[in-house]
Amino acid sequence: MSPPPEQRPELGATLDRWVRRLGRLMGPLLGRPTDIELTELARHDRPAPPIEIPAFGPDHLAEGRQALADGRHGEALHAFGTLLADDPDHAWAWHGRGDALQLLGDPAAALEAYSRAAHLQPRTGLHHGGRANALRALGEDDTGAWAMALHLDPDLTWMRPG
Repeated sequence: MSPPPEQRPELGATLDRWVRRLGRLMGPLLGRPTDIELTELARHDRPAPPIEIPAFGPDHLAEGRQALADGRHGEALHAFGTLLADDPDHAWAWHGRGDALQLLGDPAAALEAYSRAAHLQPRTGLHHGGRANALRALGEDDTGAWAMALHLDPDLTWMRPG
């Protein structure tokens, strides 16, 4: 008799991946909004969406980061927005919103989100690095933002262009 899945981490991880895949395939059939629908809702920040959005767990930041990692940018944007509705001064939620917007091709909105994060936590180099990336995507001068990011955190050279 083999041990239960929780005692076999590799089996548990495999099962988690299959459950996520199955959820992405079956979600639209079961009434869960697609990433396209979530992206559209988040992009327009509609106060009363015409579809029901699934509730996330209590850790919206982790949900949003995982959604970004999985390529579900619209869902990530929704998770960060949900967190910001409860805590509008959550710098890392603003940063995550910037990441999602940048990946969705909206660098102007991403710049606003990164700037808000940098305003809330001015000593965090990563927020300034996000600002620099958004400025570069907009074709604007990013040298000041990069200088600030690297001044605060010299290890951020991995995110510097070139």
